[in-house]
Amino acid sequence: MSLQELKEKAFQLSVDDRLALISAVIQSLQNSPQTEDWQYLVSRPHPWRKQLYIKGHKLLASTIWQDMVTNQLSAEQSAENWDLPLPAIYEAIQYCESHQELLKLEAAEERYRLEVKGVSLEPTNVA
Repeated sequence: MSLQELKEKAFQLSVDDRLALISAVIQSLQNSPQTEDWQYLVSRPHPWRKQLYIKGHKLLASTIWQDMVTNQLSAEQSAENWDLPLPAIYEAIQYCESHQELLKLEAAEERYRLEVKGVSLEPTNVA
């Protein structure tokens, strides 16, 4: 059956059935195993965070990448700064650059959770 045929059959379903189908597809995509084979990155159980961590560390790949961007560090400087092998840095960069939507969603979720707790996200002037 072609994608077009599936699409046509889906439009024949009731709205409730279509929503159930969409929900099932999304759930199956979320539960699918990581197809990428990372040497230095691993997943960790977390209630809502799905991005990968540096293997053997409680360190998000995005933390390294954001530090590099913010502080204008080279990969070599970042490897020295985080005491990680250079290939781990390159892998974190590759992962973050190819998973921008996930990182944006998680950043928004974290921002929301902090705001709910009453944490001020505005910079403060320190004299």
